[in-house]
Amino acid sequence: MERIGVADIDAFLRERGVCEWGVASNEPPMDLAPPLLRAISIMATYRAPAFDGLTTEPTLAYFTDYERLNATLNRAARDLYEALVAHGHRAVSVDATLEDYDEVEDWGNAGVFPHKTAATRAGLGWIGKTALFVSPVWGPKVRLATVFTDLELAAGVPVDTGRCGRCTRCVDACPVDAGRDVRWVAGMTRDELYDGKAREAYTQRFPEYGGVCGVCVAVCPFGRRALAHLSPPI
Repeated sequence: MERIGVADIDAFLRERGVCEWGVASNEPPMDLAPPLLRAISIMATYRAPAFDGLTTEPTLAYFTDYERLNATLNRAARDLYEALVAHGHRAVSVDATLEDYDEVEDWGNAGVFPHKTAATRAGLGWIGKTALFVSPVWGPKVRLATVFTDLELAAGVPVDTGRCGRCTRCVDACPVDAGRDVRWVAGMTRDELYDGKAREAYTQRFPEYGGVCGVCVAVCPFGRRALAHLSPPI
């Protein structure tokens, strides 16, 4: 790539397993974000088999695909970072999750940039009633990573309010009643929306799954149609 444009970035990311991406303005600055003009939010989807048997508690299938997604996004984000730097741009890559996620005691105060902030500001979706990022196409059945850059790209239109309506499937399915059935509004704290401490205490019962549950992800009606067409590569 002699110059990096939107079409170049799109092809570059899709070759690396990214299903969708968008651009968020970092003006005004997002909390915990580096001082760069734009945030490129990248998204990859779970495979349908990850949700087999995921009804009341974490499963190995879901956790395995969760780790696959993290690796996919981390590689894509780091490759994009390297491409941007190679073309003379400043960039910062933020991985999908902390490598030592099993050592995090409070995810609500982990001190790392929240990818959902960039994704909603890029217009890719909203936050649901159990604090999940929800894409109108893929639902919450995705993971996110972010690459900050000084490359001037057109930013998307931010989504500022939740669009789950009266649906409470994730709230009703939660094993520890962590959801509060509250409509998300940009700037809302996680505690207003969701009891993260209750969820963390629950997932500690399954240390082999690294603090990951996924029950509310599985039941969300958004993304089911899209995900039904996905299958592992042969």
